[in-house]
Amino acid sequence: MFNNEIFLEYTFHISDSRQLQYRIAFDRSASQKEKEATNYPAWTELEFQKCSNCPLNREQHPHCPVALDAYEIILGFAEILSFKEMDVMVKTTERTYSKTCDAQTGLRSLIGFVMATSACPVLSPLRGLARYHLPFASLEEILFRVTSAYLVKQYFIHKDGGEADLSLTGLKAEFQEIQKVNYDFLQRITAAGDADSNLDVLSTLFSIASLISLNLDEHLDKLRPLFAETNHQL
Repeated sequence: MFNNEIFLEYTFHISDSRQLQYRIAFDRSASQKEKEATNYPAWTELEFQKCSNCPLNREQHPHCPVALDAYEIILGFAEILSFKEMDVMVKTTERTYSKTCDAQTGLRSLIGFVMATSACPVLSPLRGLARYHLPFASLEEILFRVTSAYLVKQYFIHKDGGEADLSLTGLKAEFQEIQKVNYDFLQRITAAGDADSNLDVLSTLFSIASLISLNLDEHLDKLRPLFAETNHQL
């Protein structure tokens, strides 16, 4: 089911004569990336501003998996301001999306997918969600999709004889760790001195992870009316 035929293709139309295009496979070989990383900058190395909760070691993983995957994107947007308006087209194996938006909105969507499908073990809980990627998702859509994906996982845990976490305690804990990665990766890019757009995007991802880990119940309450039972009078 999950193979290299599953991909996303993001095309950013910056002007009539310039565009950036990225084709990202859902399954990517981390080992192959490592072999190609000889000419990558120092900020992609694992120990450069290493995430506080990173379980990887330098001997097996000389480079940060997220940094390797995001490097070309960050390089491409190094001189593009976050508020620059552009047309963004996203092609998936199932359909095509398009939106006229600022650089930050399109880049956040792309970077979010790249991080979620990278070889970073802390971000692995997002992998199933990334398989059904929704470009340009609003905050409400993100909350709905994140919670729904987590509850599907709990269904399978229950079906296999385990105890399902319907209180979403585990989801909040996962996003506390994801929040750390987003924040620390932001520090990595800041220290590298790259790109206004990238800093804004990573700040947004950090804020979303913080919201889910700290204020999930409060924001889910806003979705309650969607599931309220109604009495239909005949």
